[in-house]
Amino acid sequence: MDPALLSTALSDTTTAFESLSTVITEEKITAIFGGLTWGGGVTACVSQALNEVLAEQQSINMATISNHVAAGIYGVGNAARALQEGQEEMAATFQAEMVGSAGDGDFTYFEQHGYQGQ
Repeated sequence: MDPALLSTALSDTTTAFESLSTVITEEKITAIFGGLTWGGGVTACVSQALNEVLAEQQSINMATISNHVAAGIYGVGNAARALQEGQEEMAATFQAEMVGSAGDGDFTYFEQHGYQGQ
């Protein structure tokens, strides 16, 4: 493992993720799907129902994508740091926590036990 290359990859990923998270928001997705109300009074209930279903699904998808990217950044960074310090068991724990965080969006473990930029 090349620490400099890993650091660069994590830094680039963090920068891209921060950019993505400001561009694609729940409000913007809702606004996009708001355009589905084109049918006026005749189809308003259909387009409104479709809009709500799509907006809800897209919000869930964006949260899932965000959780996975953030978990990858935290998990890989902390696991690499643990490996550099010869702590293979801790590296494995960080990897396991990464998988859990990606699924549920709970990053408490990393906040409490991660290296946090050290």
